[in-house]
Amino acid sequence: MLPRPRPPGPPCPVCLTPVTGAPGVVCPVCGLPAAGQAATVVARIGATLHELARDQDALLATLRAAAPGAAPLTAPGPPAATPPAVPADRAPPQARPVWAPPTAPPVAAPPPPWTPPVAAPPPRSHRRRLSPQQVLLGLGALLVVAGALAFVAVAWTRLGVTFQALVMLVVTAAACAASAWAARRGLRATEEALVAAGAALLAVDLGAAHALGLLGADAVPLRLWTALSCAAVGAVAGALHRATRSTTAWPLLALLAAQPVAALLLPPDLLGSPVGVAVVLGVAAADLAATAALRPGVDRVAQALAAVWAAVGVLGGLVLAAGDDAAESWGANAVLVAAGIAATVLGRQPRPVRRLPSTGVVVATASGVAGLALAGSLRTLGTPGPVVAGALGLAALTGAAAVLARTRTTGAGLLAAGTALTATGCLLLIDAERWRPLALLALAAAVPAATAALRLPAVRAQATGAALLAPAVAVLLARGDRWLPAVSAGMLLALVGAVGFAVGALRSGRPEEGAAPAAGSLAGLAAAATSGDVGAWGQVGLQLAVVGAAAGCYALVSGRRWVGALAVADLIGASWVAIAGVGVQTPEAYTLPAAAGLLLVAVPRLRAGARSWSAEGAAVAVGLLPSAFVVVAEPSALRLVLVVATAAVLTAGGALHHRQAPFVLGAAALAFVVVGRLGPYAPLLPRWVVLATAGLLLLVVGATYERRRQQAREAVAWVAQMS
Repeated sequence: MLPRPRPPGPPCPVCLTPVTGAPGVVCPVCGLPAAGQAATVVARIGATLHELARDQDALLATLRAAAPGAAPLTAPGPPAATPPAVPADRAPPQARPVWAPPTAPPVAAPPPPWTPPVAAPPPRSHRRRLSPQQVLLGLGALLVVAGALAFVAVAWTRLGVTFQALVMLVVTAAACAASAWAARRGLRATEEALVAAGAALLAVDLGAAHALGLLGADAVPLRLWTALSCAAVGAVAGALHRATRSTTAWPLLALLAAQPVAALLLPPDLLGSPVGVAVVLGVAAADLAATAALRPGVDRVAQALAAVWAAVGVLGGLVLAAGDDAAESWGANAVLVAAGIAATVLGRQPRPVRRLPSTGVVVATASGVAGLALAGSLRTLGTPGPVVAGALGLAALTGAAAVLARTRTTGAGLLAAGTALTATGCLLLIDAERWRPLALLALAAAVPAATAALRLPAVRAQATGAALLAPAVAVLLARGDRWLPAVSAGMLLALVGAVGFAVGALRSGRPEEGAAPAAGSLAGLAAAATSGDVGAWGQVGLQLAVVGAAAGCYALVSGRRWVGALAVADLIGASWVAIAGVGVQTPEAYTLPAAAGLLLVAVPRLRAGARSWSAEGAAVAVGLLPSAFVVVAEPSALRLVLVVATAAVLTAGGALHHRQAPFVLGAAALAFVVVGRLGPYAPLLPRWVVLATAGLLLLVVGATYERRRQQAREAVAWVAQMS
């Protein structure tokens, strides 16, 4: 039995020769390596593309069939001609079956990406314009009212009173009834125009009845008649609003007519009293309560009217509270406090809360107004009044700092009331130039500030600074009243400054670290200015030294070098001020403290091994060179010995430790002193000695020129390599 022939493999991608054998076999024609594997991959890719094309054609056919108005793309052509039969002997031989890779399963098309819906553009806001109909209706209503006025003014005396009253009543009723008819018909513009005409005719009727004495109406006082007329207009407008709910003018007219009724019914002499303030605030409360029942648009008018009445009532109450009449002052205070409580309760209600700001704002505003009123009423107590107001304000601020973190509403109220009381009391004391009680209040202000620093992390830095500045301000106020001597005040301020730096050292790395040293610096400057104002320079030096020492300790704890430099400068200034205060003229008394301070500042650089000029160079120059100049200018045996010894020690030390600055400065000082001291004696020598000495020097230098030159180079290099 013969072996079955092996089917040919896929064609080579390059020369299309069938490849048999393993996938890694080389093509026998073109030499393509791994021709079988390459042919398989190319065949699979072709099969995938074929499947995708077939799916695309099927999808397009489905979409064209689903389109209702789509026309066929191509018309059906004639039937294809049948090819002629080929004789069997001429038929081409059958081709050998060609290998084809297995068909890959169809790949599902990915879903289209999701796109968010595009919002429709907002409609354009067109400016509202008056239509011709509205213009005609407005002119017609105006002419009707003008005719009614003319009728009342001219024809009132010609016709009978009863007939005239009936005519006006009929016309007014007709206008109102016509507005109701237009409302039912949906004629909005006509309805509003007739309402305006009817309201104006009603006002004309009531005014004319009183002016011309209809049925004895002129006997009623004008104020009372006006109040009754406004009430009548409001009642009629409210009743008609119930009949025609679509009308906007009737509720607006009722709201406006009701505004002056309470004030008109009140006697004129009570308007400027706490009773008048209560009435005005009551009208504001009524308007605010009415906003819940009024239709949109009119409720905003009621809210605006409530704000106006509330502002008028509060201002009037504060004016009365600040007056000299104790009864009126305390009465207005009570009214404002009651109004604040009512506003707080009203703000907590769910219905009108949307008409008011947040509860915290309402409570803070009411508490602030109550605080101002209470401060004004305490003024009637006489001298203790402002002090009591300030003390109560500080107590309220302390309570606010204690509870603000837990209950913001209560804390906001206490904060507003305390601020108002404290500010008003302090302003009254300043106006009266009473510095002693003001100083006590300033000292007591440290208590709420410290409480806020402990309880409120958000304002801890500011509260810390305020708690430290409050005693300083108290000391300055006591000094302004000559209550404390200048020296005592300065020392107290210096101690406050030291406490500030101590607090900064204790709270290093926290937000309040910067506020405490800043307050301490201000207190230290105030101490120096206070004692220097009376010429107590010794005390100024002592106080600056206290603050400088505290600042130095803070610099060591916090690691702030610039603070340390300022502290050293403060200590140097303190020593200079103290020395100058006692009249010391010795230069070393000023240069040596400065040199010590510079050396103290250079300690970190010395420990880090920095170069001598950036470390101890400045200190050596400040401590040595001025004394060298003084030795030459004003010779002194003790100073000469000390300067020469110090310069020699510095030169030798610099040479031994390879420090350039001490070596160079010490040698320069020695050379300067020697030249300066021996220079005046040079002209006293005989001329032959000078000439011979110069000649000998030149001979020695000339004879040893090369050697001396090399030695000079070595010396310069040796000095230059010093640190």
